[in-house]
Amino acid sequence: MALWVLLLLALLPVTPSASPRCAPQCPPGTYPHPPGRTRQRCGPPRGRSEPVRCRALRCPAPLSFLHGTVEPRFPTYPSGSVLRFSCDDGFVLRGAAELRCRPGGVWSEPPPVCDDGEGDCPPPATPVGGVTTGGGRHHGAEVRVQCGAGLQLLGPSRRHCMETGRWSGPEPTCRHPYSFDLPEDISSGLGSSFASILELAGAHADKDTSLGRRIVLNRNESLHVYVLLDASGSVQQDNFELFRQSAVAIVDRLSSFEVPLRFAIVSFATHTHVIISTIEDDASDADEVIACLEAMNFDVHRNATGTNMHGALLEVYHMILFQKERSTRDGQPNVWRNTRHVVILLTDGRFNVGGHPRDAVAKIEDVLEIREDREEYLDIYAFGVGTLEVDMAELEAVASHRRDERHAFKLADASALRQALEGALAATAIGDLCGVIIPAGTVRPPWHVVLRTGVQQRCAGTLLGGRWVLTAAHCFLGGESPHDWSAQLAGGQEVSIRGWNLHEDFDIRARVAQGVPEFYDYDVALVELEKELGDTGAPRRICIPCTEDANRALRMAPGTTCQKQEVELLGHTRVPAEFVSLEGKRLSVRIKEQKERASCLGGAVQPGLPHANASVKDVVTERFLCSGQESGSEQEDAACKGESGGSLFVERRHRFLQVGILSWGTFNPCYRGGRNAEGGLLRAPAPPGHNPRDFAISLFRIQPWLRRHLGGVLRFTPL
Repeated sequence: MALWVLLLLALLPVTPSASPRCAPQCPPGTYPHPPGRTRQRCGPPRGRSEPVRCRALRCPAPLSFLHGTVEPRFPTYPSGSVLRFSCDDGFVLRGAAELRCRPGGVWSEPPPVCDDGEGDCPPPATPVGGVTTGGGRHHGAEVRVQCGAGLQLLGPSRRHCMETGRWSGPEPTCRHPYSFDLPEDISSGLGSSFASILELAGAHADKDTSLGRRIVLNRNESLHVYVLLDASGSVQQDNFELFRQSAVAIVDRLSSFEVPLRFAIVSFATHTHVIISTIEDDASDADEVIACLEAMNFDVHRNATGTNMHGALLEVYHMILFQKERSTRDGQPNVWRNTRHVVILLTDGRFNVGGHPRDAVAKIEDVLEIREDREEYLDIYAFGVGTLEVDMAELEAVASHRRDERHAFKLADASALRQALEGALAATAIGDLCGVIIPAGTVRPPWHVVLRTGVQQRCAGTLLGGRWVLTAAHCFLGGESPHDWSAQLAGGQEVSIRGWNLHEDFDIRARVAQGVPEFYDYDVALVELEKELGDTGAPRRICIPCTEDANRALRMAPGTTCQKQEVELLGHTRVPAEFVSLEGKRLSVRIKEQKERASCLGGAVQPGLPHANASVKDVVTERFLCSGQESGSEQEDAACKGESGGSLFVERRHRFLQVGILSWGTFNPCYRGGRNAEGGLLRAPAPPGHNPRDFAISLFRIQPWLRRHLGGVLRFTPL
């Protein structure tokens, strides 16, 4: 090791203390300097002293990179800087060749290593800003990790080469005490979705190296989620409100999955306050838990200045202990073993009363018998808010430790926390659930299908599962054979079409005599794909009503009737709904029901339409849903040619259910064919005096046909 590196490590402190609450309020991305001066008591400074200034956070420099080169070389690096790594001849670069300095003062990726292929384990990665000492890469070899001046070591200081050919423990990092994570990094690091920890039966944990691991839940298992909210005086009302909203989002999103869940909410300051416990009857009712959260009073702790993390974690311990003892009393002493536990701690500072929280974590691990073969039954996530008061080392001591994972995070402020959690709660791989939350950044919904002849989009459709796609019957009136068609699924996958079934009562010429050149009643078809699709990949089926899938998505009791589902989904005058555009974007409409339905249907015979002189009842039937903007009403989108056959869907409790199939409309907003600067289609406004109308076949009104063709694929409810 270079002599200057050893001197740097020896002469300067490894971890400066975080500053007290009276430190100057430096904006995110900066920190007070000199750090030692921030430890003065609140009030005017005593005597002469160097003024405290806010300095920009910078990323640390690599102190060593064995068998390779790092460029450029600087003492520290401002945000946006790029480090480039290369290896000497005879060595292979393992890891990212470039690292970028993030605004929070952390590097975008773990550092790479130069590997010669020798030894039982690969070379141990040296954290940027630190050094690794020790010899050998044989089984049992030990290395030690140290951080340079002014940096905190997060992760193990000693690692061993294991028989598996990997180094023990998570990868260590060296961070500035005031550095912080960005919301998008946390969301991505949790596997793009905290909700994706709810993998269902038959699923397997991902092999990725993200910051968050998916918990595999079998159907005979349950999940208990404990949300611990810091309500000490330093949090203040506004930040506590953001903490509370984050907790609501956690409960609301996680409860949309089909997994047995129980929640506990605990607020803490000097003392703890249990809002709801997992042992209460209402703990499994997400609506009741959310109601308790919304009724929370910040003043219950009376502006107490203590931060008693230990006490909050002890409340979790007591709940688990009670559950374990109750299962024994009930003659089922091993039932508790099937419950997995997730603790989510939200705080703005260090603990200062009640003892070290790690002691309470040890009690929780002990009562759950957490060993190497049971470590997946407990996950503790610690989120710290605020760059000055939060000590990452303390969060690391509380959070769970897994290889290739992080469970401790530090954000600049409470709004960043909420943004991070909302991003992380978007769903990814979650078993065979229908109509799941669309992940942030997804180009189009995972159930959306584009039906083509050649390269031209002729229609859209909706994946129902297996090899079946629901669409409109009129799409297939051109005379082409199934072999002329293909289906493009989410993710860009192209699948050939085997054939289709049109509704037997569909006849586009049925009412020519009544002045209706094209009649779209029963405009529905099922397309059969050449191959069957899985239920857990990027293409994912939507939920359709009158099925048990829909009952679970709506949190309705098994066997709830189709009629009750219709009331739940369409039982309002204006029902917010969406469809998918030619570009794959979600566009918004309002389905007009009850007293507004007749007026909406009347738009089918506006002047200038081919059937303007026909009666409304000859053009539209009770099987149609109607949407469209009225003069002076809120903005609604209209469907373009080529979007027919796609789903008209609604969102309930973060699950998506199709209620209609787009059939026809009175106005094509894409008739001009122009595109905007981003390449999207320009949707033209309707001409003066015309109120656009779109009509969709209601899935509630074609139940006999759906049950006849899909009875072996879906489990339908009583009508």
